[in-house]
Amino acid sequence: MAEAAVSLVIDKLGNLLIQQTVQQIVFLKNVPEQIQSLKTLLIDIQCFLKFADEQQDDNPMIRNWVSKLRDAAYESEDVIETFIVKMQALKKKGILENLSCFPKRLLYLYKVGKNIESIQKKMLDIEKSRLTFGIDQVLGEGTSTRGEELRKLLRSSPFTEDKDLVGLEEKTNSLVAQLLVQDSSRRVISIVGMAGVGKTTLARKVYNHVDVIRYFNCRAWVYVSQKCSAQEVLVGIIKQVEKQTKESLDLLEGMQEADLERMVREKLQDKCYLVVLDDIWEEEAWDSLAAAFPNVNNGSRLLMTSRYEKVPRYADALSKPYKLETLGEKDGWQLFLKKALAYGLTSESKLPPDLEAIGRKIVERCDGLPLAITVIGRLLQGKSEWKSVLDTLTDQWSRGRKGVSAVLASSYNDLPSYLKTCFLSFAIFPEDFVIPTRKLFHMWIAEGLIHQKGVEVLEDVAADRLDELVYRNLVQVVAWTANGKVKSCRVHDLLRDLAVAKAEEVMFLKILGESSSSFPSSKCRHLLVNSCSERLNYPGEFEHSTPPLRSLIFFNVAEVKHEFNLSFARFKLLRVLDLQNMNTSYLPEEIGELCLLMYLCLRRTRIKRLPLSLGCLQNLQTLDIYIVGSVVEVPNVLWKLKNLRHLYIRETIKHVPLKFDTLKNLQTLCDVYLDTLIGNKMMLLTSMRKLGVWIERSSRIDELFSSIAELENLVHLVLLRGGVEGFPSLIGLSRLNYVKRLKISGRLTELPSPHNFPPELSDLSLRAIRLAEDPMPTLEKLEHLSILKLKNAYMGKELVISEKQFPNLTVLQLEKLPNLVAIKIGRGAMPQLRCLRISNCYSLEMLPEELRFMKALEKVEVVDMPKEFITRLHGMDSYKVSHVPNIIVTGTLDPKMLGTKLGIRRFADAFVTRGKRTS
Repeated sequence: MAEAAVSLVIDKLGNLLIQQTVQQIVFLKNVPEQIQSLKTLLIDIQCFLKFADEQQDDNPMIRNWVSKLRDAAYESEDVIETFIVKMQALKKKGILENLSCFPKRLLYLYKVGKNIESIQKKMLDIEKSRLTFGIDQVLGEGTSTRGEELRKLLRSSPFTEDKDLVGLEEKTNSLVAQLLVQDSSRRVISIVGMAGVGKTTLARKVYNHVDVIRYFNCRAWVYVSQKCSAQEVLVGIIKQVEKQTKESLDLLEGMQEADLERMVREKLQDKCYLVVLDDIWEEEAWDSLAAAFPNVNNGSRLLMTSRYEKVPRYADALSKPYKLETLGEKDGWQLFLKKALAYGLTSESKLPPDLEAIGRKIVERCDGLPLAITVIGRLLQGKSEWKSVLDTLTDQWSRGRKGVSAVLASSYNDLPSYLKTCFLSFAIFPEDFVIPTRKLFHMWIAEGLIHQKGVEVLEDVAADRLDELVYRNLVQVVAWTANGKVKSCRVHDLLRDLAVAKAEEVMFLKILGESSSSFPSSKCRHLLVNSCSERLNYPGEFEHSTPPLRSLIFFNVAEVKHEFNLSFARFKLLRVLDLQNMNTSYLPEEIGELCLLMYLCLRRTRIKRLPLSLGCLQNLQTLDIYIVGSVVEVPNVLWKLKNLRHLYIRETIKHVPLKFDTLKNLQTLCDVYLDTLIGNKMMLLTSMRKLGVWIERSSRIDELFSSIAELENLVHLVLLRGGVEGFPSLIGLSRLNYVKRLKISGRLTELPSPHNFPPELSDLSLRAIRLAEDPMPTLEKLEHLSILKLKNAYMGKELVISEKQFPNLTVLQLEKLPNLVAIKIGRGAMPQLRCLRISNCYSLEMLPEELRFMKALEKVEVVDMPKEFITRLHGMDSYKVSHVPNIIVTGTLDPKMLGTKLGIRRFADAFVTRGKRTS
């Protein structure tokens, strides 16, 4: 475990050596040499750490050796970063003050030199003592050489569901029968069992069962978790029961729990609903939610998963919980084979007898838990030597670790150090929290966990790291993007428990609000405040303790009604500060003193004004000021943030001139007003990869296209326009030779001709453009197009795709096309189509006939469609998709709601017709 900590410090020391802060001060001649010497020593010591980490559990002397080494490594980081903070503070002073501070600089220099000297001596003593404890050099680390191969396997087909499940068919059918039993009362059906036994997996199969989809016209799935937030659960249900706009989402975030409960009840009142409450722990959690679920005697159901039988029995005394047992020997072995062997090699006859004997002993150690079998199977895939893994498990067993704990610990120990630190970072997210990968990657980079690989940008390296963790089954994918990248993820409770336990020891993590309310020790480096109580006196609690915090993160604080009086004067070494959803309207001027800060998130706070000192944050990489419900005053200091990589701005930001064109590292800029951009020399933003722009004055859009035409890294462009006034001519798009992803949201009279789109366009999203004419004759001529998404984009009745068109299209998504009755596809069209998604197309009668000839099709997803359409899909139209491995149906439109939406559709028809007459 010290291996991960020391590896992290080594990388940070390397970064410190090239920082301008150190290089610019001439009289620091010896300090960089001392830092380099310290780094070299740590690299030498690191060779022994993997062995020491594995031995420390049953050897107190080695454990003490590892602890001393880790403390010394962190101490060196603290000394150097504290020195940088002090030098930066002096650097901000005027010329006269600088001259008077010269002696103080020399004193700081002398002290840091002596401190590094002292730490170096301490580490040399530690290093010399290793032979006393029998710590020998062990070269190499985990199986990181498989990284590229793992990523290729993961990305080969993100649309394919896990087919390696075993022994679930009979259990699924039994639970489906329970859900559909003829009992009109609202009942609670439950699955109970120990952690890692597969409760969520089984519930998911039941949830997506064809008979369940047919029976219930409204379904929702929410995670409850140990720390139940009724507000978050209720908001999650509302989002799934009814599609939300940005504005309505903002309103939901600010609503009281009682109002949300009433809203859920009203929305479910006339529906036959199924709501899954996954991972509920306590009776109190059920008490806080139960009133939201009306009993209107129409056969509605709740499906609950829990580790404890007492909870479902409390919720419904008449329903017998379904107890999920561990896998038997046969099923456990089959699951292991599917995970451990290369694809297609699942027969026992493929294994030599000696390897099969070892494999069976490994499976035996897993105690029949699917999670343990899956994780250990992935660990073994590609390993030629299984006996060493068995020996490790046997060793863990002898130390008292049983079953899944031993397996997960072995999987963690097998990780290379760069993956260990990434895995441990999941400890900072609450249990069952769905993590946006955008946020995860920004935090990883700010913490120094991601290192440059050749010319590859850090964000792409971070995506590769996540892919490796996903493939090892240590991280679960919650949602994919259309182009096959992980959009959001989470970790299983048991794996999070492992991450928390390791992070508390390795990274000195402290979590407030879960199992502990005591404030952190002076060693704490990462503080997660999860679900603040009204009694929390922040920052007053730190008056007697000032830990060297590197990250301060708040979760589940939206429900705290009192305003937080923020102060950061004591935390000068912070790198990550996340205040998302915090009830605060003021960001103190002292924020500018956090000169090492790299990540600042103010999303969904109530801050109305940012201080001028924001411009002092020279190391800031990510600034998220996506603030809801108010106009935010941003001073014109952003141009000073030379290391800024990602800037997120809410579209309601106050219209003041903002200079950006000095930010040569800026990769992401969302969602800024066009008038603000025009005043900048956009061609200087050479690192820009994604740009989101609100178009107000249509006459200036051509200036935008001219100014960004030469940005070679700009691959993703988002154009937004609100109100009833449409976009102007978009002919200038043809000049954007490097743009591959384009999203247009807002009214559009007609599409540009094919040659007026970006020539290399591969991903196109059209939203709320409400075209009267079929867009397909134009779009099918975009030869590089592989992803096409149409949402509220077409008001006509037919989409017609010509023969042999869309040769490279892999993903087609059609959403909220209210008049669409039929989709006609010519022979040989879309030969590469892998994923088709149809959502909220209320008038569509059936799937197109030509789907049955599309052999590449892997996934058909149907969301919120009329019951008649779904009945045809599973009945007379089933032959059209019988070759498709994954058919997912979620949500069914209620006939009453459908009538309302059809009324809206008829109004929209009239509007479009009037528009045509006046044009």
